[in-house]
Amino acid sequence: MSRRTVVVLGDQLSRTGGALADVGPEDASVRMVISRAKLAQRPWHRAKLHLVLSAMRRFADGLEAEGFQVDLRTADTFADGLTGTTDPVVMAPSSWDLRAHLDDLGVEQVPNDAFIVGEQGFAEWAEGRKSLGLEWFYREVRKDTGWLMTDEGEPAGGEWNYDSENRETPPRQGVDPPAPWRPTEDDVDTAVRSQVSAFENALDLELYGSMDQRLFPVTRDEALAALDDFVSNRLGGFGPLEDAVIAEQPILWHSLLSVPLNYGLLHPREVCEATDAAWRDGRRNLPLNSLEGFLRQICGWREYVWGIYWHRMPHWRSDNHLGQDGAVPDAFWTGETDMACVRGTIDDLLSRGWNHHIPRLMILGSYALMVGTDPQELTEWFHSMYVDAFDWVMVPNVIGMSQWADGGVMATKPYASSARYVNKMTTYCGDCAFDHTTRTEPDSCPFNSLYWDFLARHRDTLAENRRMSMILGNLDRFDDAERRAIADRAGQFRTD
Repeated sequence: MSRRTVVVLGDQLSRTGGALADVGPEDASVRMVISRAKLAQRPWHRAKLHLVLSAMRRFADGLEAEGFQVDLRTADTFADGLTGTTDPVVMAPSSWDLRAHLDDLGVEQVPNDAFIVGEQGFAEWAEGRKSLGLEWFYREVRKDTGWLMTDEGEPAGGEWNYDSENRETPPRQGVDPPAPWRPTEDDVDTAVRSQVSAFENALDLELYGSMDQRLFPVTRDEALAALDDFVSNRLGGFGPLEDAVIAEQPILWHSLLSVPLNYGLLHPREVCEATDAAWRDGRRNLPLNSLEGFLRQICGWREYVWGIYWHRMPHWRSDNHLGQDGAVPDAFWTGETDMACVRGTIDDLLSRGWNHHIPRLMILGSYALMVGTDPQELTEWFHSMYVDAFDWVMVPNVIGMSQWADGGVMATKPYASSARYVNKMTTYCGDCAFDHTTRTEPDSCPFNSLYWDFLARHRDTLAENRRMSMILGNLDRFDDAERRAIADRAGQFRTD
């Protein structure tokens, strides 16, 4: 009797989950596919291709060492890569489109168990609710798991959320966070760089950024080492400056665990358990605002994004509540701009394929929203350029969160901001060619004119939102001359 084939996708690199759970070499062979069509589908950051291909190769090597027959092959299409499989089975993918494609190909899909709550659990929580607010979902996860909960069933410290303590502005004297964990590169890294370059030439790929240095884990052992290093050395300092952007310290105390989590090398449950254990180890006396803030990112936000993606797909991806149709700004691809905040963020992105959440949301997302970028095009750009980006991540975070393209399902109001926010929460404005205090002068920061222009262009739609009434009242105080000057200045940067 021939063994069936377990298909392993590039973001499902877990030996103990999905279709590989409780399966040994005597039960199944393994097929992994690198699709040329997928590679040619979009532009890519070089570091993203390097990480995915490195992780796949190492995972295949590990399975072979265990005794599995593994076929990691390159094929014209994913379907072509499945040729010769026997009764193939795969863990349900993280992409709506790929699940549909696998149905068409007749590949069995077992439930995706890479999350704490999962799709069905989220659907049960959401049933009958008028509002799908993150905070209430997060509290339910805490109650169910007991993470950062007392024996009496109360949240640690008596509060569910310490977000108000985690919004400190960048200190004037600078900061010196511990260096994050770094991998030791090997021959596989070198070989995969050559492979990426070969694909670039053979398929005429449009690639961006650098892959000169690998910064993220691509094996299970590396992922566990990175988790231990973060919990031991940097978790305690995470909270206070988690929303700050410091040009000279782009990583700060952030965990850099999104890659191993999103590739399947770590399960979010073990990350949350490590965080909870750090709290229960009273000898360490870690600040509760850091512990809770990090836990909320993993078992709150990340689980919520996964659940709401499946709750609202497939129509969610096409939402465009504000009717915006502009191109992604050229500077997002190149970093060539006099705006210090955008230039610095993109330079960091091109260097490592990663920024933390505030540059993504409040610099790039806010700017794209205000210049009128098509939310679908922006979603594709994020998917292309970030090493931790997949469809389930980007549709909620871009369509829902940063671009308000769903009209308020994810965010109660648009995340548009003037330069006041950028100046408060980042260190960029002091070295910028633009003046963050003015709106309509030749050297005025584009964020200022774009902000008021955005409000004016979408005033009728935004007026339906009660949270916007005060700021729209401020807009109404501008006289006609000021409105024209704002529109003229904003028009120099709009892409629609």
